[in-house]
Amino acid sequence: MNKILLLVAFVTVLFATGCATTAPNPNRLSDFHAAQPRSILVVPVVNESTDVQAPTSVLATLPFRLAEMGYYVYPVNTVKTLLELEGFYEPAEIHAQPPESLAKLFEADSILYVTIHDWTARYLVLSTTTQVDFEYRLVNADGAELWSARKMLQYTPGNNNTGNPLADLIAAAVTAALERAAPNYLPLTRQAHNEVFHGFNVGLPPGPYSPAYAEYYQRLNAEPGR
Repeated sequence: MNKILLLVAFVTVLFATGCATTAPNPNRLSDFHAAQPRSILVVPVVNESTDVQAPTSVLATLPFRLAEMGYYVYPVNTVKTLLELEGFYEPAEIHAQPPESLAKLFEADSILYVTIHDWTARYLVLSTTTQVDFEYRLVNADGAELWSARKMLQYTPGNNNTGNPLADLIAAAVTAALERAAPNYLPLTRQAHNEVFHGFNVGLPPGPYSPAYAEYYQRLNAEPGR
């Protein structure tokens, strides 16, 4: 009987702990709300993977998501060119610069730093798993962190079961080879951006050029204790 009671208590504590980890954090965006940035400077991406095309794919898909949310996003190609004119060619060097100087250079309200931790396609003969791992960090013009997120996603193509083991085996090998030859990076990258910018208890508020901006902050200011 005592063992049963201990087991019930353990499960109860485990469940309560699990619930606590998923509860919303009302103060998560307090610094962001105070700053209310209107413009976002997206600096060149730090790439820790071996694929030299990874930063290009990330930057090709990221500004649209932020602009869609109502923020002014500086054109990434123009940003890269101006930074190079200032003598900054390496993304890691740019990330190491004082945010105040970068923001002043472009008169930006905030700066978004993105790091690619993983961008790989793992081939295992009958399956290929494509994986991306991105870290995002948004700071104010004075260097104070306003928001951060990290997202890892995987994609493994599935195969239809035809009932013919040999045909299924060949189909799986062909599908894996095709994914290895042309990994499904772009859809994963778009999905990662979408989930971090719009996800529950993770995402960003609407920007000042969004129709939802005024209503969002009216609701926020109407909350008790504000």
